[in-house]
Amino acid sequence: MPSLQVLRFAAAFFVVLFHVGSGLQIQYQLTTNPFGLGAAGVDIFFVLSGFIISYTTNPARGFLDFARRRVARVVPLYWLLTLAVIIIALAKPDLLNSTVLTQQAIIRSFLFVPYEKSNGAIQPLLFLGWTLCYEMFFYLIYGLCALASGRGASWLASGVLLFLVGLNSLWPDGPAEWRFYTSPILVEFVLGMGLQEIFSGSDYFRNGSQLLALMSIICAPIAYFTASLVLPGIVPPAIFSALVVIGCLFWKVQKTRLILALVLLGDASYSLYLVHPYTIQPAMKLLSKDASLGLVFLLLCAAVIWTVAISLALYQLVERPAQRFLLKPRPKALLPAVEVSSGSD
Repeated sequence: MPSLQVLRFAAAFFVVLFHVGSGLQIQYQLTTNPFGLGAAGVDIFFVLSGFIISYTTNPARGFLDFARRRVARVVPLYWLLTLAVIIIALAKPDLLNSTVLTQQAIIRSFLFVPYEKSNGAIQPLLFLGWTLCYEMFFYLIYGLCALASGRGASWLASGVLLFLVGLNSLWPDGPAEWRFYTSPILVEFVLGMGLQEIFSGSDYFRNGSQLLALMSIICAPIAYFTASLVLPGIVPPAIFSALVVIGCLFWKVQKTRLILALVLLGDASYSLYLVHPYTIQPAMKLLSKDASLGLVFLLLCAAVIWTVAISLALYQLVERPAQRFLLKPRPKALLPAVEVSSGSD
């Protein structure tokens, strides 16, 4: 769906803006992040993931096919960038804040198993990989549920995830791994799967409505800020993300040149998401405390444009070739020829 690909780019760009804002906050001792809402880009990704995985997965293909497709999509770029972080940590450790190399950290990072760092964050070496640890956990649960219940995988997976979140409410102060894998953020995958069930069962939903799309997207930030006043934790960003995804599901786009360009950026959103902290940070270090607002704006715009260009290059040079290779049909083993005789011995 083109609208969802456009949303993928928007979500990744929100996260880029959030980290630009956090850099400005540190550099200029601001009390708040000017792009604080950008953090909800991660929540959009989780709701989108729940929708897309349940919408596109064919349980008849089996668990191994599902796992191969997920590995091809996620692993190559993540492993490449994790390796880059390891090399930086060995060559110039002062460039990284809380990254300490240990054998356990390296193994767990490559296996998408987060650990608690010295600053208290539960992350792998590639710090934004914490979201991928959740994604891989969700894929594992969904794949096993598809194996067990076929077309009922979304309902079974939703039940498993809600059960885990319920366990967190019973023991919220467990060890790091317990807190990570029972986090309320898992509810966002459930929201995505629920939207898929509604979307697939509703002709009205699938036919689209530009008016409802616009209303849903306009209501999203209003609902976010209203919910933030009275509801805790994950609830406001979850509501915001669900409304944005609903709006994009109602939105039937015309494939103009602009939309096609945004779809391409959506294709590269995974690269943009993973690489941007390491391309934005150098620009932040160039900012002086007495720099004019105009200079700051121009430098950050250049850094963001440079980051988008790098993400497109990574998509074309790493992601696409790796996926083609890993998803290439394997030749079937040839059976020995059997001679057929038309007569008796």
